[in-house]
Amino acid sequence: MITLTSIAMLVALAQPATHLSILPWTGNDLQTTSADAVKYRLEITGPPNAAIHLHTSGVADGWLAAFCTPKLCSPQRIDFAMPRSGQSVVQFELIRESDTAPHQSAATITAADGSSISVPAAYR
Repeated sequence: MITLTSIAMLVALAQPATHLSILPWTGNDLQTTSADAVKYRLEITGPPNAAIHLHTSGVADGWLAAFCTPKLCSPQRIDFAMPRSGQSVVQFELIRESDTAPHQSAATITAADGSSISVPAAYR
């Protein structure tokens, strides 16, 4: 017999474990970032110690999306272990690389578990 408790458990299991939020970047720029980039604060929450795999899509031709940490900037994707706190922050950038590229680009960031977030259009 199906009960409300079993339905609630199935719904909880079907929910992505990773939660993404995007805000304008307000802190100091990381040394690894581009001066010409439009910068965002990507907040990621998920299970402690989980393997996190993020990638981008929907970036306009002539633009580059990058995930930046204090140690490196990774184009188009990033893989890392979630800290024990279950929270992480990455600087996400959209960079117009070509003079012939459109003057705006948006992006979608997607996690391996299917959770995703739309990044507002950047203008350059």
